[in-house]
Amino acid sequence: MNFPWSVTTRYINSYAGANYFSMKMSQQQRRRMYSHHDRDVDVDEDFWPMIGVLGTFWFIWTALIHFLDWLSFDVVPLWAEPLTVIPFVVCLILFQVFDSANPLHWWPLMWGYKVRLPDDYLVNVYNTEDRIIEKHGGKINVCVLDHEYIKFRRKKDAVIFGLRYF
Repeated sequence: MNFPWSVTTRYINSYAGANYFSMKMSQQQRRRMYSHHDRDVDVDEDFWPMIGVLGTFWFIWTALIHFLDWLSFDVVPLWAEPLTVIPFVVCLILFQVFDSANPLHWWPLMWGYKVRLPDDYLVNVYNTEDRIIEKHGGKINVCVLDHEYIKFRRKKDAVIFGLRYF
């Protein structure tokens, strides 16, 4: 005897089909099930044009890498070619965050000694970030995280700051 389906498949189909999928839900059950969804999704009017610009940039980048790879004996696998844009995007983001294209100014990302600023020395109109940075050695030695904290590259500088202002 030839069975087209197993016993388990028949059981699942009969149970799920008869009891769950074919039964109608009441109006109250439907309302309760879908009440948490936001029917009016607010999408900014610049969202899709921006996605188009980013997609075009990514496509052109991938085509350029593919062409250079074709000229150099197809060393890079095809699936990895679109991923070559990641280091460029990371550098662009770090340039925006630290306001410098010099990778030596990105040290607060990895290390440093975080010190709380004294109450009378907080970042405000008179003590701008630029003044604090220049006073304590420049972007190579100090980074202002926010209006309450400053980060030093060397422990020696953090200790001197603490001894001077606390």
